[in-house]
Amino acid sequence: MKARAMDETTKEVLKWVFAIGSLPWVLPFIRSLWTDVKAALEEDGGLLGEPPTQAKLEEIRARKAREPDPLVNEPLAHVREALEREGRTRGRA
Repeated sequence: MKARAMDETTKEVLKWVFAIGSLPWVLPFIRSLWTDVKAALEEDGGLLGEPPTQAKLEEIRARKAREPDPLVNEPLAHVREALEREGRTRGRA
């Protein structure tokens, strides 16, 4: 019976070691996710806050307009770059 209790304790310790050991990889992801959620809800007053005043809302929208759009879809960017390089080399020949 003691061997079984030790086995359960060992499993529990290993679970915690793995959880704590994985924090350096998980924390940046969670931090980035939290930043994105805060930014998405900012115009509505945040997660639990009051809606912003009209002046603050205009300030938030102006700041967001200056920032680059994080949702960029360029699945064939490497093809475009190759075509640009090919066009440059053809012009020289």
